[in-house]
Amino acid sequence: MTNRVAQILNVEKPIIQGPLLWLTDAKLVAAVSNAGGLGVLGFNAGQTTVTRSLDETIDRMRNEIHQVKALTDKPFGLNVGLQSGDKDPFFGPTLQLMIDEKVPVAVCAGELVSDRIQQLKAAGIKVVFRPLTPTVEITKQAAAAGVDIFVATGFDEGGTVPTKVIGTLSVVPMIVDAAGEMPVMAAGGIVDGRTAKAVFALGAEGLYVGTAS
Repeated sequence: MTNRVAQILNVEKPIIQGPLLWLTDAKLVAAVSNAGGLGVLGFNAGQTTVTRSLDETIDRMRNEIHQVKALTDKPFGLNVGLQSGDKDPFFGPTLQLMIDEKVPVAVCAGELVSDRIQQLKAAGIKVVFRPLTPTVEITKQAAAAGVDIFVATGFDEGGTVPTKVIGTLSVVPMIVDAAGEMPVMAAGGIVDGRTAKAVFALGAEGLYVGTAS
């Protein structure tokens, strides 16, 4: 299926596998990418122990990226948290890691931080932005910041749910109408062909799927 999302991500199918923090690893990510979607390494992907060392965290992620590359030659992404100001010491090293390892897509969660998005884009990295709670205002801000793809998450999702109790089938058309030329993916309660067709009918151009992947 070729559409704008597939073209931006350089994949066959406009589907992103949710990063799922610790629950992803190189094998899962490579399997999704080999199947035509976009596999995404989550924070601490493939790890079973905790470290508070920034250097060790980056080294672990580099190793996981190398494992993905050994299993697929398809595009894959890395989950990147966004925080404003100096609250996140991980962003700079993570950006450099993505540049060094030529990871083509950043799947960003957290605050909408325009300068961080611009840094990613200046490095040639595609930016997928998924706010915890999608709103018309943040959608328009994301489009203005240059976000490549916006993820509209409904309250149906299985992880950290949005603060607004709005179901996926209601939030998707609201966000699509606010997004202008920025393509929108849907997340939340997409578990089979029927729910996939439903969100596409409402204007989504891709599926962001976590627990069903």
